Amino acid sequence: MAAASIEPGDVVMLKSGGPAMTVIEVADNIVTCLWYADGEEVLRTSSVPVIALTAVEHDDAVEDEDEDIEEEEDD
Repeated sequence: MAAASIEPGDVVMLKSGGPAMTVIEVADNIVTCLWYADGEEVLRTSSVPVIALTAVEHDDAVEDEDEDIEEEEDD
């Protein structure tokens, strides 16, 4: 994935998993992301190499989070 294919406002996730994050800046091959940390109830930011990210459709990310919530409720 080239840095040019990710733009501010895009929704991405780490290839290894984790929360959906919103891209706020792209510089060279580093992407700065913003996400809401549910357990801490705060916004977090981090800079991540573009090679570690995958773009996701916003609706897909919301569905994944909904499934996680349903699984927790079943436990």
